[in-house]
Amino acid sequence: MEPSSYIKKNDKIVLMCNYGFRDMTINLLNCFEKLNISRDRFLLYAIDDKSHQFFKSKGIESIRFSRDETNKKINTEFFDNEGVYGEEAESYGNIGFRAICNEKPLVVLEVLKQGYNVLWTDTDIVWQKDPFIHFYNEINKSNGFENNDDIDLYVQQDDDDICAGFYFIRSNPKTIKYIHDTIAFLNPMIDDQIAMRLFLKSQGVNILSKEILLKNQNSDKIKYVLLDRKLFPNGTAYFNLKLTQRANITPYIVHNNCIIGHRSKKERFIEYGLWSVDEKSLDISNNDNISNNEKTLISPKHILKAHTDIITSISSSNNQLYTTSMDKSIKIWEINGNTQLFKVLKSKYIHRRGAIWSTFIDDIKETILTASHDKTVQIWNKNFESINTFSGHTGIINQMVVIPNSDYILTCSDDSTIRLFSTQDSSYKRVYLGHSSWVSSIAFNNNIIYSCSNDETIRLWDFKTGRCLNIIKPYQGWIRKIILNLNNLISAGNDGTIKIWQCNEQGYIINEEQFKEIYTNGNSSINDMVVHENILYCAFDNGSLKSYNLTTLQLEKDYLGHKPSSINCIHVSKSLNLLFTGGFDRQIKSWEL
Repeated sequence: MEPSSYIKKNDKIVLMCNYGFRDMTINLLNCFEKLNISRDRFLLYAIDDKSHQFFKSKGIESIRFSRDETNKKINTEFFDNEGVYGEEAESYGNIGFRAICNEKPLVVLEVLKQGYNVLWTDTDIVWQKDPFIHFYNEINKSNGFENNDDIDLYVQQDDDDICAGFYFIRSNPKTIKYIHDTIAFLNPMIDDQIAMRLFLKSQGVNILSKEILLKNQNSDKIKYVLLDRKLFPNGTAYFNLKLTQRANITPYIVHNNCIIGHRSKKERFIEYGLWSVDEKSLDISNNDNISNNEKTLISPKHILKAHTDIITSISSSNNQLYTTSMDKSIKIWEINGNTQLFKVLKSKYIHRRGAIWSTFIDDIKETILTASHDKTVQIWNKNFESINTFSGHTGIINQMVVIPNSDYILTCSDDSTIRLFSTQDSSYKRVYLGHSSWVSSIAFNNNIIYSCSNDETIRLWDFKTGRCLNIIKPYQGWIRKIILNLNNLISAGNDGTIKIWQCNEQGYIINEEQFKEIYTNGNSSINDMVVHENILYCAFDNGSLKSYNLTTLQLEKDYLGHKPSSINCIHVSKSLNLLFTGGFDRQIKSWEL
């Protein structure tokens, strides 16, 4: 039976991947091609810019996933379950894996609310037959289910319960509520599979026969069917127990789960003849065209290990280093004069939810300022006792800038705003409105605020009036970072480009059409950057660390960085005379300036 003879126009196959799993996705798309599954039958979501660019370069249409845009579409203001993940292939159980898992139901809910039935498939799956044949013909007809809409959910079985990696769910009020409740229950420790299992127990009924279906015909329960483990095997059933092979049948799909690590998955697919990817087709050029006389990659001077999760910010003061992490702690490090090794002097868990994304050490007032995932700015004494809290943002605070010789703090947030707080008056607030997406970075000079955003613009603001003075579109995609250096404004884009504009004495950009550009060959997006003595240090999402001469605009040095993990933050310590980087690998590394 041809699938086109019975498949509904509103049935959509939905899948999502990041750059690290592009090979698994290509392997699955090759299966679609063999099964004559046309392009209009599936929606492919790219979870990072690099994967989106990769699919575009291959002529494969993909949708760039944005949590903010998805939340707007599905009207879910309280879903602030922010994910933290990079472009690398995530492994089962780590924070990046859980974060990606918790994005999946957001996509499913968005598509369901558009009126489409969703066949969700993880990308570590191969398809050997079209599953819709089984749903509509073999299950429904063999059980006498006369209406193809009788069953709300067809779901794969895992070793101990249902599997959130493969299921077909119909669009109706019951299923929308089910996915909605699933999302609301998620947090960094509870992934989509745990939540789906929990709510299916209370909201669903397993349809084992036509009699059970008729009994629950008018029920508000979700009517679901568990897919046969031989026909829809998971990793244990296919590769270990070999249930499918014992039955001498061809499965509809093979799910390569129940094994940890991308490499292990790939090797197992290859071993069982389930891999069809040309490795050459996976490349995006990452050559930096470094001249032959360049030195080899520079090694770090120190590697600091104490945090248990992604490093989120680094600052320093009086020969001490302050670091924060997704593990919700702030740590103070000091270097031993004899051994020249760093040790942790103090560690404290100070924010209730999530990480600190920005810190400032005020030596004069002997206070520490933090801006956090919990949407607040807090002031602490040196014993980490809270002195004051400033609230107002409705999204994560991405950066904080303390205005010199004043009592003011500037912040920018995922809520698309910039806010001004006064340390002397907690009720004082000013909001700068104009960006249409999250504001990722800010800078301040001469009563002008500079901001950049995922809306692909840079804005200049009058500090005193809040009026937007200028809007620049640099064509860099999401602009991740801006910094000021002397009379220059420097922007770093998601496309891996760096642009430099000259400003006049008042801080205005002289000519936005005239700028200098540093070519990094777009090998990766830039997460952070800092200038020291006319050298620009850049931290890349692929783990590279490079420096560029701002006079010649040429590559100065290339470092080992944190590959394959992303570098999240970068800092120059003048007191320690070192460059520091913090990565997704939970490490802080120091480098000679």
